[in-house]
Amino acid sequence: MVSEEVYFWRIQWAGRWMLTTRRFTERDIRHEHPEAIRVDDSHLTILTPENQQERQQAIAAAAHSSPDVHYNL
Repeated sequence: MVSEEVYFWRIQWAGRWMLTTRRFTERDIRHEHPEAIRVDDSHLTILTPENQQERQQAIAAAAHSSPDVHYNL
């Protein structure tokens, strides 16, 4: 499975610090906002299955997973 760690970020926009409205990976946010500060409490792991077997495992695990893990099915 492909694992992606995403967070909300504090960014500087028009001279003010703001919170992003959606979660981003560190790599994605650094393109536009190199000064961004990660909000650690907003951590979410997105797991994307790469084949049919992983997809079946993800479907079974999705019902019992942690709220910090999201399966892209």
